[in-house]
Amino acid sequence: MRKSIITAILLLLSLQGFAQDKVYKASLFGIRSNGITDNTTSIQCAIDFIASKGGGTLEFSVGRYITGAIELKSGVNIMLREGAVIVGSDNIYSYRGHRGIFWGEGVKDVTIYGKGVIDGRGPALLDFTDAQIGMKHIPADTVVPTLVYLKDCTNVSLKDFIMRYPATLHDLYIIEGGDVKVEGCYTDIRQ
Repeated sequence: MRKSIITAILLLLSLQGFAQDKVYKASLFGIRSNGITDNTTSIQCAIDFIASKGGGTLEFSVGRYITGAIELKSGVNIMLREGAVIVGSDNIYSYRGHRGIFWGEGVKDVTIYGKGVIDGRGPALLDFTDAQIGMKHIPADTVVPTLVYLKDCTNVSLKDFIMRYPATLHDLYIIEGGDVKVEGCYTDIRQ
């Protein structure tokens, strides 16, 4: 009897771990890697779906994925395979006032990792934003996003990916409070 109870507990624990480690390929959600399609809505829907299922990982394979601001959710990881490039939209309206391509406030248990790239396309975004400011379509103090913005997050990791061309002058990522670890991330921008 005791052996049966232990076996049942181990089975439940392994199933619980399996649910949290579920990997979802970006293509399953209609996310396009063609470097043309704006995937903001599709990526956000994928993250929301994975969060609703108790968590897991959204995996990006080789390709260029254009996106605006994406809200991170607790328990949802982002895996960037080598050759996967998350490309920030050069349209300031794609960010809806958020401070990062990937952003999260108060989220927990999230990792963004892999050998891929997050490319903010900063110069193009700044040119577009300046033009919109010049035409008085947006205020001069409009927030320009960085690559990753995290505020008051717990158990969040940024690991091993490459960062390129943020629109912010000095920051590849901004962390305001919380428990966030950054390891192995670097920039390959050459001045």
